[in-house]
Amino acid sequence: MPLSQNQFIFVELILLFVPSCFASSKSSSSYYYNRCTPSTCGDSLLHFPLGLDPLCRSSNITTSCENGSVFMINDQIPQIKYKILDKLNKTVYARKSFKLVDTSLFGCDPVPAFYGGFSQRWLILGSLSISNAYRTGTFFNCTQKPQSDILARLMAAPCLECGETKNLCYFYNGFMDPIPNCRPFMSSIPNELFNNLTGAGNLRRTLQEGFEAEWDSVCGVDCMDVTGGRCGFMDENERTLGKELCFCSSGVHRQNCSDGTSIAKRGSRTFGRTRVKLLAGFALGLAFMFGCACFAYIRRRKMLKNKMELRGKDEQALRHHLDSRTTTTSIETFLQDYASGMPTRFSYKQIKKYSNNFHHKLGQGGFGSVFKAELPNNCTVAIKILDENEQSEIQFLNEVQSIGQIHHQHLVRLLGFCFEKSRRALIYEFMENGSLEKYIHPKAQDNQQRLSWNQLHDIALGTARGIAYLHEECRSRILHCDIKPHNILLDEKFQPKVSDFGLAQMINRENNQISLMRGRGTPGYAPPEMWWKSYGPVSEKSDVYSFGMVLLEMVGERRNFNDNMSRSSETYFPEWVYSHHVVQGSNGGGSKWHKCEGEEEENIARRMELVGLWCIQYSPSRRPTMRNVINMLQGDVSIDIPPLPFKGNALQHAAINYNPTDNCDDVS
Repeated sequence: MPLSQNQFIFVELILLFVPSCFASSKSSSSYYYNRCTPSTCGDSLLHFPLGLDPLCRSSNITTSCENGSVFMINDQIPQIKYKILDKLNKTVYARKSFKLVDTSLFGCDPVPAFYGGFSQRWLILGSLSISNAYRTGTFFNCTQKPQSDILARLMAAPCLECGETKNLCYFYNGFMDPIPNCRPFMSSIPNELFNNLTGAGNLRRTLQEGFEAEWDSVCGVDCMDVTGGRCGFMDENERTLGKELCFCSSGVHRQNCSDGTSIAKRGSRTFGRTRVKLLAGFALGLAFMFGCACFAYIRRRKMLKNKMELRGKDEQALRHHLDSRTTTTSIETFLQDYASGMPTRFSYKQIKKYSNNFHHKLGQGGFGSVFKAELPNNCTVAIKILDENEQSEIQFLNEVQSIGQIHHQHLVRLLGFCFEKSRRALIYEFMENGSLEKYIHPKAQDNQQRLSWNQLHDIALGTARGIAYLHEECRSRILHCDIKPHNILLDEKFQPKVSDFGLAQMINRENNQISLMRGRGTPGYAPPEMWWKSYGPVSEKSDVYSFGMVLLEMVGERRNFNDNMSRSSETYFPEWVYSHHVVQGSNGGGSKWHKCEGEEEENIARRMELVGLWCIQYSPSRRPTMRNVINMLQGDVSIDIPPLPFKGNALQHAAINYNPTDNCDDVS
């Protein structure tokens, strides 16, 4: 029978403790040599000055191994945790330098303020130093402009927060006392970035690339590489003083194992009485541990009887559920494992009360109904009650895992959820003006107000920023896979927020594409590669295509897709736009089709039209990134006439009439 977790730990304790009592003591010539045996962490080799044992690493630092990655903290500033980016191998140890990064820069949480004392600031890396290719200074995020005498000493800098902010941000080359109404954050930046700090684009992304740390130790190549020794300290006092020694299988030496300067070992005399006490204590401890292990084992078996154990976090955990049959038990386990930083969990009784027994229905979606509700703090929310089917289960998990922990002004915020027996609900911030759909495709009876061209432009720009954030700035990049007017919601000021992440896909930063087992998205907005393998893999450019279709609909107030359209190419709206108003327009022909008043509005419509046509290029490689889309919409770059987006009439017709059930097996 395989060992349980507690049994395994129990055996490990015995195996580790028994040798320490009987086979090893400081009187052994190889004691320190054995103690500083190198350990591995993923592909990294850990030994001096980065060993896991305190006596086998540099002073003032602690190293740890987590999920195959090496982390380091300064013992005097434990709130700062660094991830070592390099694989620690012979090359790294030979050059005595490696790259590391402050882990608080990952994700999009606000960076923690640091108000350390003077000595702490200069010992930010313990006994390690920062490479001369970098300079260490202080970033300030201020809610108010500093006083003029302080401002004169600061440099303007981009803010480290994700998305847009109204705060004022600065950089000081060095360390500076706290500034009123400002949060300080220490970091090291490359010298070349310092010389052009105001021109830095995504500063947080740049800082995530890390900085170079160095060390200069007496014990090194001669000890470890030449004579096969291991560097370290004999006790904590000498570690504090930095007195490094060379540990060899034959004893302790000052420089290397062949220098002939063997040093007397500490604690070489042992006494029988001490050993008897040690053995007696070990026997009592062994009996106690055995009793605890038995108790824990019996208790654990009872707990595991009807519970599925889930291993893994984030996308691995989600994929476990989406690739297998979801059950109430497995989803509950996922929610418990993923609970850190998640939205609030509500009971069904609570949301029923907050929504006044689901009295005010806002609309009906593909996976359920949406109701208006009000929380006890007077916060108005929208509650989506999911239908009881497999697709709703997938949407529930997708939404909680993808947007449950990210915040951006152009993404709808998931405030909470309900998971209770067969009931599933998602609680979002309430968007006063509903979806973009009803403003660009109004029904005759709706009598909706008409959006101005400036409003349409702002909505397009905000939506692009939200999608760009998903693609570029999240810890795990997110593909939305269902961008369309219905999923772009407007708040009371008509600011847009992307919503509905039920079809979203997460990809790590090493991959630029994903594999799908079946088609996704909404006909008319989904790109050709979502349905036909021959067009290439699904990537961020797939969302760009969908966004382009939305842009064209915003400009023309006409759907690009209609099930009732004929198969005439003239009915395919994007092609009609291209042929009548790009080709003919550039030749002096064409007709005025935008409902514009004045040259300014016409220029806005024209710019949105051209950007949309670039986005819907059938070849993904021709489409711009969402970052470039933002630049084009802002007018930061000129826009050339795009090439013909389509490939032949057959595909144009297919774009209008493809069926979600067709060609699904052709997508991988």
